[in-house]
Amino acid sequence: MPSMKFFLLFVFTLSASAGVLTLDEAVLMALKSHPDVQSASLKVESANADTRSIQASLYPRIDLNADYFPTKTFVMPSNGVFSTRQNDAFHADVSGNYSLWDFGRNADRRQAAGYKEEEAASDKISLQNSIIEQVWLRYTTVAYLERLIDTAQKSSQFYKEQYHQSVKMREAGLKTQADESRFKASWMEADEHLRATRAEVDKTLLALGLLVGSNQPITIDEEDFDRRVNAISYTADDLGLLRQELSKNNPKLIALKAIIDHSKALSDAASKEAYGTVSLVGSYGHDNSLSSYDSSQIGVKGTIPLYDGGKMSADAQKSRIAFTLAQKEYESAERALWQELYGAIIDLKRSDETIATKTGVIDATQRALSLMEGRYAQGLATYIDVLESQSVLESARIAHAEAKLQKIRAWAQIRRLLNKGCDNDICKN
Repeated sequence: MPSMKFFLLFVFTLSASAGVLTLDEAVLMALKSHPDVQSASLKVESANADTRSIQASLYPRIDLNADYFPTKTFVMPSNGVFSTRQNDAFHADVSGNYSLWDFGRNADRRQAAGYKEEEAASDKISLQNSIIEQVWLRYTTVAYLERLIDTAQKSSQFYKEQYHQSVKMREAGLKTQADESRFKASWMEADEHLRATRAEVDKTLLALGLLVGSNQPITIDEEDFDRRVNAISYTADDLGLLRQELSKNNPKLIALKAIIDHSKALSDAASKEAYGTVSLVGSYGHDNSLSSYDSSQIGVKGTIPLYDGGKMSADAQKSRIAFTLAQKEYESAERALWQELYGAIIDLKRSDETIATKTGVIDATQRALSLMEGRYAQGLATYIDVLESQSVLESARIAHAEAKLQKIRAWAQIRRLLNKGCDNDICKN
């Protein structure tokens, strides 16, 4: 299958070294090239165009009208008798219409369009923050997996050495075949875990490449992982103020507020439909049929709807319901986002505690493992003691890396929720 071989070769090359891509560079690349960001920008432009369209209703409208009939029947009375005549007919006029007073309906619709612009702009910011968070997660996941690869390599090497040592000790009559079999099994398991983790790295690098819009091999800055973990620090003593900050700065909540205002403005406009409209109308035209003459008119026209089968009342009710629904959606989203933010802060604090704990566990276990290796070589400990110590060390190293990844995830989540993810000028475009 040539296509499958090409795909696997492409995935493999993503892990090859071709210059280090920093996290900040990856973020900028994603914000510039990701199709979802480009779509959000188009939605902002569309909302701006809608506003200009509605704004036009506040200005006079002028139309040029013309019609020509090669033949047209004219009816003419003469001495009490009607007669008909066929002739060509031409008419042209310029007409104008300007709404003098509509009880503020168009102004409400113009205001509603402005809120739609705010919603689209906030949705774009929310999407940018989400893209940034995804880049952070993909990038740091690669660094985390590299930590797992390092752990698996060390474990594989350890079990390999123990296996060869147990073989020599069995040949010397100091150990049984069970020792070497158990160490060999652990060696094979470590190698399998190493291969599986490398496959995850390839998949994550591919996902990162697609996210940032790069078809070139990507190599990350692994040291950036620890630098960011050590630099992250966040405290939130006043939860009430933090919740206010969330409500004020979260783009999703800002967009929902704009939807509420938009629904309110449309509801106000719908409630005024029954009041009618007062318009200034005028026209100037020329007719050329049986005779040629000019005509003009200017005046004021008033319209009050008397009966429409209940359409206006139904539309008004629908707009009121939309306004209430928008309020409830905001309340629901605010609660969910506050829960998410609070959980992220707890996770960040908990990850600090785990990192400190696992650092101590690694140091203590390494010393215990060294002691256990010496005792095993002297025949004072069994292979089970060695395997147990090595297993604890592996688990501690993995948990240590997981805690670092969790800290960065929580931090990226907090930045997204509080609209602090995009600190580059590109987000302003």
